[in-house]
Amino acid sequence: MPISGFSDIGIFLQKITGSTVFLSVLSQVFFQTCRKEFNVLTVLSQRVILGLSGIDPGTPVFGGEMFDKGTVINERYEIKELIGAGGTSQVYLVSDKHIGRQLAMKVMPRDRFGAARFAKSEIESLRSVHYQLFPDIHDAFCDRGNIFIVSDYVRGVSLWQLCKGEGIAKSQCLYLAGRICEALIYLHGMASPMLYLDLKPDNIIVSEDGQPHLIDFGIACRIAGGRLPVGTPGYSPPEQHVADGKMDARTDIFAFGMTYYCMRHGIPPDPDADKALYNIRHSKRLSRPERSFLTKCCAISKEDRYKTASEVLRQISNIRSTPYRFKKRTVAFAIATGATLAAVCGGKVLAGKISRQKYAAQLVNEATQHMEDGYYTPEGIGIIKAYINSGNLPEECEQEFIFEVAACSMLVSKDYRTAAAYFARLDSSEYPEAADYIKLCLLQNSFDHDPETAVDVTGKLFTQIVRQAPSKMKYENMIFVADCYENYDPERTEGIIKALSVLKIAREELAGVNDREDMTALAGRIDDLIAVKEKKLKIEKKGEIHEKE
Repeated sequence: MPISGFSDIGIFLQKITGSTVFLSVLSQVFFQTCRKEFNVLTVLSQRVILGLSGIDPGTPVFGGEMFDKGTVINERYEIKELIGAGGTSQVYLVSDKHIGRQLAMKVMPRDRFGAARFAKSEIESLRSVHYQLFPDIHDAFCDRGNIFIVSDYVRGVSLWQLCKGEGIAKSQCLYLAGRICEALIYLHGMASPMLYLDLKPDNIIVSEDGQPHLIDFGIACRIAGGRLPVGTPGYSPPEQHVADGKMDARTDIFAFGMTYYCMRHGIPPDPDADKALYNIRHSKRLSRPERSFLTKCCAISKEDRYKTASEVLRQISNIRSTPYRFKKRTVAFAIATGATLAAVCGGKVLAGKISRQKYAAQLVNEATQHMEDGYYTPEGIGIIKAYINSGNLPEECEQEFIFEVAACSMLVSKDYRTAAAYFARLDSSEYPEAADYIKLCLLQNSFDHDPETAVDVTGKLFTQIVRQAPSKMKYENMIFVADCYENYDPERTEGIIKALSVLKIAREELAGVNDREDMTALAGRIDDLIAVKEKKLKIEKKGEIHEKE
């Protein structure tokens, strides 16, 4: 969006600073001073670009020019009310007289120490970011000895206000964490990747529709760009607090983990990173999967953290639940002990059944520690196989585990021989599609197959899958069917067209269940597959045209 009065951001910054010397002659004393200044600024930042009214009693006095209600700035922005004030800046709710829209306007004295640097970072960041969870910048200009930045005004409450004291429930936390992670994926995946560098509950606004919005880009920077090593103690990792610290996506992942900790506990993490990590590992509020997850997010050495925000999002999906595929029977049977069974059984029979239910529960607990992207790792599959082969699982849920091994072998490890063997162990009355899965697995392992037969089997399987209730397994199977159509149809173009049709049906259904966080990553994956196959289709059609010519 245009920056009022300046055609180039460099010209703008030169005008407001008057000199660039202070940007290059930095010492450790300067770093520490700037960090203190910035931490005062972040007290204000929780109110910038948001719809919070009133000022916290402990907020530092601004000390600069204050604007009265009704004052018009730059012949365009009418002051409605002061919605935030800190030691280095203030934020007003304003009405844009040109378009009749309410916006947020941050004001910083241009002669205030470090103001120009933070203004540059925020303006450049906001100009390049276009994503639903970030505010859009509308204007920036210099007037009356101040720097003005005009951005979106979003009504809501800060995440800190939402969680402080008692913390928030695991389900709500995981939902918000997933959305925040999606925002980081966007920043880190930009053509010129960007780091946020100040992720914390104060800088996240939960809007009236329940979505988290990241604000305050004062210290955000390009991964390859220069920066001041500032941040918020307790949330920013060790490498962010040294002059020559090398930062990458893992720097934001550390802050993400500490933010998650605060969301669950309602208190900020300890400023000492070692103590904060100890508190995570010994938290009684966090589940074991959460503790393992945060321990890796917040590792002291960035080499021990998740490498990308996408990895983090996958782990959030894993934590959200024991595989939904087990909830219907397996988990129910694992819990159904005591009075319910006592009403039906007695003596040794009862003891035997209770023992088997506990055995199944133990399997679920052990196996779910070995999951990635919603499916079991080879280690997890190995655990399930061992339990199945022991013969100690309840008959009622053993089939669920057999299906899990077959599905993961087919969809994840591509071990079609094992998949076919386990599909063959399923009760055909409970799993009528098993026969078609076996045929497709055998085809995948064969160098010599009849394409027409393969397409026919694929079609029958798709007919059964499409009737199933929405679930992650259903859509994974539809992806598998789409790949089969593309690989087996003797007419290459027709195969791609059929594959696209299957994927688009899956995507349309997913749009109706997008309130389930475990579907978010899957929907994005299907979008990517659709885009790839559409490109393939264009190439194939161009090739056909050339052949005809």
